[in-house]
Amino acid sequence: MREFNFPKAITLRLNLDRDDKARGFPSAAAEDIPIIEKNRSEILGAMITIEDRIIEAMSKYLFKESQEKRNFFINEIVGTSDFSFAFKRKAFTRMLEQFDLLDFGSITELKSNLNKLMLWRNAFAHGQVIHDHHDGYVLKYYSGGHQELVLNDDFFEKAEETFRSCLYVCNGIIQSREAET
Repeated sequence: MREFNFPKAITLRLNLDRDDKARGFPSAAAEDIPIIEKNRSEILGAMITIEDRIIEAMSKYLFKESQEKRNFFINEIVGTSDFSFAFKRKAFTRMLEQFDLLDFGSITELKSNLNKLMLWRNAFAHGQVIHDHHDGYVLKYYSGGHQELVLNDDFFEKAEETFRSCLYVCNGIIQSREAET
């Protein structure tokens, strides 16, 4: 399989008005940038997985009795590009509430986590990674205003934990429905 290897550029930012000492350009940039790019790709791919699991959970719960109805629901309704991730997220969490599939606290946490994943997906899809001489790698993006997200181990660990939490909930709904059959 052919691997793309497009040239990459990174913007450097130095704020001279800050009191903390500038760290300068990282010596490990040659290793850091490919990791950030891989993590960006992982986050975008993970969102496709979450979206697919949401669709499967909804279809299995709502159309347990009919594979034909489930396939129609997936292929002609929620699986189309006409429905955004935000719509699918809202429909899924509303289904969980309506049919008491999770307790209130779990649904609230899931909504918060799905919102974070959507924000991060959009930030990585449309934002720009820069290197700030004080803060390290930063993802600049627009979400209701200009935003910045420091890209470090803490962030990527939080992102992975959030993704796994959402995936666990979706898989739990799917498996509980399968166990009823």
